[in-house]
Amino acid sequence: MIKEACVETLEQIQHAIKHGANRIELCDNLSVGGTTPSYGMVKIAIELCHEHDVEVAVMIRPRGGNFQYDYFEYEIMRQDIIQLKTLNVDAFVFGCLDENQYLDEWKMKALKDACGDIQCVCHMAFDLINPYNQLKSLDWLIDHQYTRVLTHGGTPDTQLFNNLNHLGKLLIHSKGNITIMPGGGLTKDNLHELLHDIPFDEVHGTKIV
Repeated sequence: MIKEACVETLEQIQHAIKHGANRIELCDNLSVGGTTPSYGMVKIAIELCHEHDVEVAVMIRPRGGNFQYDYFEYEIMRQDIIQLKTLNVDAFVFGCLDENQYLDEWKMKALKDACGDIQCVCHMAFDLINPYNQLKSLDWLIDHQYTRVLTHGGTPDTQLFNNLNHLGKLLIHSKGNITIMPGGGLTKDNLHELLHDIPFDEVHGTKIV
């Protein structure tokens, strides 16, 4: 099982490596849900992590708030990807929605294209898509070769352990073609409860290790 630790500082990176994280999701500004870290931070994080065979997934998000980005914000995201992918990043993490809270397929495809061969992950913007449309969105992500979806199984105001039915539905629908990675309220102390109900292959959290 892969444990992905969500971090924003060098101290947190070192703690995650020491305590068995297999991957880090590197962000800045976790107080607003995470934004794009600096070039220097990504460079040092990759050097520290790759030395210990720990992967680095980098958040691409120009600001906090909603996930509806205008053209200039989208272009910031694309340029950040172009610059950061020179640093041997293992994956990029992003999510774009349109004004109707559907997946913004145009922007998601263009950003995926900018990533080239680097893995792409759809983050918890996915959770704000109407549940009735999520399976269609999941199929789109599969068709466009996204590697995984980070999901709470419900809106941010819900408890992850109250969303197990929906997480299971996403897992079954994925048929192994995309990784369903639960996160949001998941810790090293309650992880065993989740895995007892559903044996996920990958898990995510700020306190996962």
